[in-house]
Amino acid sequence: MTRTRRGFVGALLGLMAVAPAARLAFAASPAPDQAAAAQVLARLGTVSAVQQGPQTRTLVAFFDPNCPYCRQLFQDLQPFIGEDGLGVRWVPVAILAPSSLGKAAAILQAGDRLQAFLAMENHGLNPNLPAPATLSTGQISAQTRQALKTNDAVLKRAGVYYSVPLVVYRDRAGAPQLLLGVPRDAKALTALLRTVGP
Repeated sequence: MTRTRRGFVGALLGLMAVAPAARLAFAASPAPDQAAAAQVLARLGTVSAVQQGPQTRTLVAFFDPNCPYCRQLFQDLQPFIGEDGLGVRWVPVAILAPSSLGKAAAILQAGDRLQAFLAMENHGLNPNLPAPATLSTGQISAQTRQALKTNDAVLKRAGVYYSVPLVVYRDRAGAPQLLLGVPRDAKALTALLRTVGP
């Protein structure tokens, strides 16, 4: 590798280390750091979220409304919602773009959060569907702003895994688990979902 190329790669890795919230997860990587998963799971009682499906076995997924990988995760999980008690607790954050705040806030301030979330994600998958609600800065309540700050603070407990989509859960043995990104294929997703505990 040339010195110039080494310098470029080093700078790129340095940027990724300094600003993980600004990058997207490109591939799934089961994180070996159960401590990071435990840090996030311990604070889930403080987050504002959208529950989709039952709560017998729950994945908790942090997402940004502008994240295409989050939307891919949403799409991949839909056939499994409700299967063997599986549900997903979607936790909105606003970290990728200025418009993320108005989109995330619209979900949390909606009378029916689940319907607002589904409209946002489905529109992203099919732009021909009606555009979902987005709030202007003046329409976002102080309570919603605080809720999104709290959600972000909990996501930051993941440390070096602070990015989206981030999934945390407890496996069938009760151990904390963390997944950054989306599973590489249907087989990997199915295998992961079999491990989700109550």
